[in-house]
Amino acid sequence: MAEHPFNFEQIRHQAQENALAYLLASVVYFKEQGHSPHQFIAGLGNILAPGWKELKNHGAEVVMDTLALHIVSLGGTLVAKVGDDALAFATFAHLPPSDVLKSFGLTRNEADAIWDIFKPIATSLKLWYTWSREQDEVTFKLSRTRLLAE
Repeated sequence: MAEHPFNFEQIRHQAQENALAYLLASVVYFKEQGHSPHQFIAGLGNILAPGWKELKNHGAEVVMDTLALHIVSLGGTLVAKVGDDALAFATFAHLPPSDVLKSFGLTRNEADAIWDIFKPIATSLKLWYTWSREQDEVTFKLSRTRLLAE
């Protein structure tokens, strides 16, 4: 069997691009069908939630660490992360990148549907989840109690 010529960094970069592309492609598909992608994205979150079960008895900060890893793995740049057992926030920049949005023919508002994937995951962990966008930055919040901006 031939050894592939790709180094770890090339493979990591391509996997990162692919993961984001699959999420954005699903948004494009539903947009082209004239439907909202939110139900599909939430359905993906429900399917993925069992993979997070080892975090069930952990606080908001520990769960946010895992959520942050997922966002960074999609190409996001971690700007800030603070929290404790009861409440955690993480802010990311440059996700999705403007050039990627343009190549998919999506607005930032349309693409932001992908962030709904984490709501059923958080719910399965008995946490409240919300996210918000301020220009090029998106902030995720996890809490043991209901969030006002939900």
